[in-house]
This record gives sequence, structure tokens and C-alpha cells, in this order.
Amino acid sequence: MTPRTSDQARILPTSVAPARRGYFYLSSRPLHILLFLLPVVIAAELGTLGLGGERIADQLAAHQMLIRFFDLFGVLGLHLPALAIVATLIVQHILNRDRWRIEPIVPAAMVVESAFLTGPLLILVLVLQSSPPAVAGIDDAVLATRSGVLLALGAGLYEEVLFRLVLITAVHFVAADLIRVPDNGAKILAITVSATLFTLHHNLDPTASGTINPRLAAFFFLAGVYFGILFLARGLGIAVGVHAIYDLLVLVVMPGFADSE
Repeated sequence: MTPRTSDQARILPTSVAPARRGYFYLSSRPLHILLFLLPVVIAAELGTLGLGGERIADQLAAHQMLIRFFDLFGVLGLHLPALAIVATLIVQHILNRDRWRIEPIVPAAMVVESAFLTGPLLILVLVLQSSPPAVAGIDDAVLATRSGVLLALGAGLYEEVLFRLVLITAVHFVAADLIRVPDNGAKILAITVSATLFTLHHNLDPTASGTINPRLAAFFFLAGVYFGILFLARGLGIAVGVHAIYDLLVLVVMPGFADSE
């Protein structure tokens, strides 16, 4: 699950002059991504233990898919996806030979950037449909409980790990390194494959009418493309941050305001 160092270098070179190692560089590096994601990982894992009121492990489809992925190699465990995320980022940091120096302002600024970059998704919802789409595998009744926050964070985290970190990295490796597709073409292919599978991962017929809702399918595909671009341009941290904040807004915060009226 660890991306090849050569693949990372195509996106963000490791040999950057110290004077140029500002926010946009540091926020794309494994150490600060780990610091940014650690609260999300912990929150999601607390949810899987039922500390939010209900066990959310069975509600997170992407989390279950990651568990089945590990099971293919004979390794099984509820918390393996979370441990794999932490281990992957630490290994990347070591392989990159980055300094073990933390800039506390970076994770805080990543929250602000993620909130700002959630805007296009909210606009997309308004353009394509009247109500926000549900997260795959999550019961609306559960979202109304205090476990909803942990569910939204977990969905944002594990869907990005599965569809962006794993899928985009894998497809890009096959296309660029094995088939020798030009790098830009490999990235476009990886984003397209990831966005397509991300779309199919969700319920495209929420009314059980027997037909796919084209607006819903368009939303998930375009959202998948957007997350893919964020992943390649800004790294896993920002992609997860945007996804998690979007889920919190449309699945927890907005319905809460509506219920209180």
C-alpha cells in the first residue's frame, strides 16, 4: 500500500531547497499529513469500538473493503486499515529522508485549506441535485445519532485511502511503470478509474425505483475526479480533510439545523 518513491517524485520532488519548504510543501509531506490525519484516524477507530454510542465498523463500506483486502494476504483485524495508514506515512517519511521536524501551524492551516476547498463540492450539490447524497453503507438513522460525526470522519478517511491512495497509486504504477503510458496520461487514467469505481461504490438508486439517478451518478463521478485531483496535487491529507468536512456538513450539521427548525 506504500506508493513508490519514484511515483511520489513525479508529483512532488523531495529535493526542494530549504528556503522553499513553505506550507504547500510541508503539508504534502508524510509527517505533517500524519499529524493532520491522526485525530481523524483516532475518531474513526473510537467509532469502530462503539465509543460514540454505536459500533460503526459495519457501517463503513470502504473500511470493510480494506479489511477484506488485508484478508487476501492472510492478515485480519478490525484496526488494520488504521495501522496501515500510520505505518505507510511513517515509511514514506523515512524513505524520503525528511527531517523529523514538526511545524505546528501546518496541520492547523490544513484544516482551513480543507474547509475552503469543500466549497466546490457544495456548489456541485446545489447544481446537480436538491439534497446531499448519502455516504455508501451508512444508515441515515445512524447519522442522526452522536455516532454520526465519527461515521462522517471515518467515511471521509477510508474512502480516500481506498479510492485515492490505493487505487490511484496502483493504476498509475501499472499504466506509467509497466505499460509505459506517459505520466500525464497515466494520471488521467488513474483519476478516471478511481472516480468510476467511487461512483459505483455508492447507492445510485436511493428511491429503489430500479433506475440509476443520473444527477447522483454525475455528482459522485465529478466528486471522485475532484478528490483525485486534490490527492495528486495536494496529497492524501487535504483530500481526506475536504472529504471529511463535506461529509460532516451535509450529513450531520445541515440535517441537524433542519431538524431543529
